[in-house]
Amino acid sequence: MPAIRQEFSASAILVQATMFGVMISFGFGQLFWGALSDRFGRRPILLWGLALFVVSGVGGSVTQQMEALLLTRVIQGAALGASVVCARAMVRDLYEVRDGAQVLARGLSGLGLFAIASPLFGGFLTDFFGWRANQFAIAFVGLSSFLMVWWFVPETLHRRNVEATQWSSLWRNYRKILSHSEFLSWSLVAMSTYGGLFLILSGGPFIFLQVLEVSATTFGAVIAAGSLSYLLGTLACRRWITRYGLFGTVRLASWISLSIAALAVSLGLLQIKSFLLTLCLQMLYGLAHGFHQPCSNAAAPGRFPEMAGTASSLMGMLMAFAAVATGLYLSISLDQGMRGYLWGIAFWGFFLVIAVRMVLPRVVLTDEKVQ
Repeated sequence: MPAIRQEFSASAILVQATMFGVMISFGFGQLFWGALSDRFGRRPILLWGLALFVVSGVGGSVTQQMEALLLTRVIQGAALGASVVCARAMVRDLYEVRDGAQVLARGLSGLGLFAIASPLFGGFLTDFFGWRANQFAIAFVGLSSFLMVWWFVPETLHRRNVEATQWSSLWRNYRKILSHSEFLSWSLVAMSTYGGLFLILSGGPFIFLQVLEVSATTFGAVIAAGSLSYLLGTLACRRWITRYGLFGTVRLASWISLSIAALAVSLGLLQIKSFLLTLCLQMLYGLAHGFHQPCSNAAAPGRFPEMAGTASSLMGMLMAFAAVATGLYLSISLDQGMRGYLWGIAFWGFFLVIAVRMVLPRVVLTDEKVQ
């Protein structure tokens, strides 16, 4: 993002909008893809989303205007939403909730490996070839994924809902899902962990590259380190789900979130600008996210196997609200430098603890009931 700002002579807020636009369209675009996947199946929607993702990557790599780059990034986020919605829905098509959470954790462990390699590779591309090379890489990955799905991924939805895209049916399904206490409680956990992750991903570049003044390659290593801790969290999550269940797993992981919030508050009050401590903070967040994400992503839509795509998309929309709030906060807090960044991490850490410790226990929740 600093490289984009320099090339286009754009404001920090406008450059920040390239990340903000991705996350917002990613979240709200899921509403569009979810109902379509329930109506037409997971595989065709997945392919359409990936094709659009490739086109947006190519467009972002050749654009000569900041506004056009922002548009391609918005399209990129919306296209990415199709992959996430379909992936979650496919897991629900094939597995019950508890087994689905373990499958998601296993899949997210694989995602962690990509997340470790990608920022390192992205930092290298930026340092040696410029930021546009990253957009070319995105298009290449999208094309590879499209071909993989085309050749190897079967359809998992066996009963298509022909009424899923009708407004009356869609509105009725929305009301049914949003009135379900377990869905809302688990979605609150997903929103909390996602909000903090969005803050780290979108605010971190400015903190590390401009406040702490590290190189793009070093920052790539920082993100890779956070991804490594996230990978370890997903690996441990698979064991914890077997032993403690979904609720027990997020309850134990909430202690990590509490320590994150306490560390962020301490660094903010003492006005400490430490590369190592900030890195430690992000690694701890990645570790906790590795527990909270699989459990909440599996449990929230778990009650609605007949409309898993719609439920998954609604959860994505609620997560987008967290991203909107975080993006608005960053737009006014980045001028505060390190302190504003730390306050944001502390907020989402404490918010997640409240969600797990105070909201979820109010729902009559056992592993058997979720299943």
